[in-house]
Amino acid sequence: MNLPDDWETDSIHVDGVSLQYYRTGEGPPLVMAHGFTDNGRCWEPLVEDLAADYDVVTYDARAHGLSDAPETGYGPRDRVADLVGLLDALDLSNPILLGHSMGGSTVALAAAMHPDLPRAVVLEDPACMLDIPESGPDERANEVRNAVREWSEKGVDTIADEYRDERPDLARRLAVARTECRPAIAEITRAGFGAAAEIFPDITAPALVLKADADPETRADHLDTASTLADGRLVHVPGAGHCIFRDQYDAGLAELRAFLRRV
Repeated sequence: MNLPDDWETDSIHVDGVSLQYYRTGEGPPLVMAHGFTDNGRCWEPLVEDLAADYDVVTYDARAHGLSDAPETGYGPRDRVADLVGLLDALDLSNPILLGHSMGGSTVALAAAMHPDLPRAVVLEDPACMLDIPESGPDERANEVRNAVREWSEKGVDTIADEYRDERPDLARRLAVARTECRPAIAEITRAGFGAAAEIFPDITAPALVLKADADPETRADHLDTASTLADGRLVHVPGAGHCIFRDQYDAGLAELRAFLRRV
């Protein structure tokens, strides 16, 4: 997939693993960590809106996009080490960290483990706040491996056609991301994403949590969890599903900009 003209891309190495990153814009650093089965290029619409004010960096997680897919290293702390290694390699200090789903959990745990690292964090429906599937880790891993094999067999054009009616503006970008996934991503589901109740109390940086819309009881549970953040705000975005910046882009962007002005 072609990159926008103003994006640059290269790779860095963290503990011998090559991670592909993408960079554009000027200003203070803002680093984005994508969700499971996505890649760093899936952030393109949001990057384009923020690049006038920030030095925006996205990257492909292990076994996603153009990054390496080692046999091991797929636990939450491994993903944190990759993120911190990227920041070190690019000499990014006091960054704002933004993550979706899997990436949201990575950002949250990074902020908890390294409280002096981020200027602020934004968590888009982080996986550490999602319900744990009833299936066991082996079953979940097998389901993911089967899905990756099916995506490889279908190819980009077929998958893009499947997305086109629902998300015509994103269809090809999402299809490319799926076909670039390697079977090793199954180990991510086996390792899990951590639990917000254990992670949030250790986050001291200002935090914005954007959550999918939910019923009143679920909203109350989410707000209770977010109340353990030292300086945090949780917003349920009306009408949004798991991907806030795909389902309700304008509402999500408005909340994000308001938070960024404060930090």
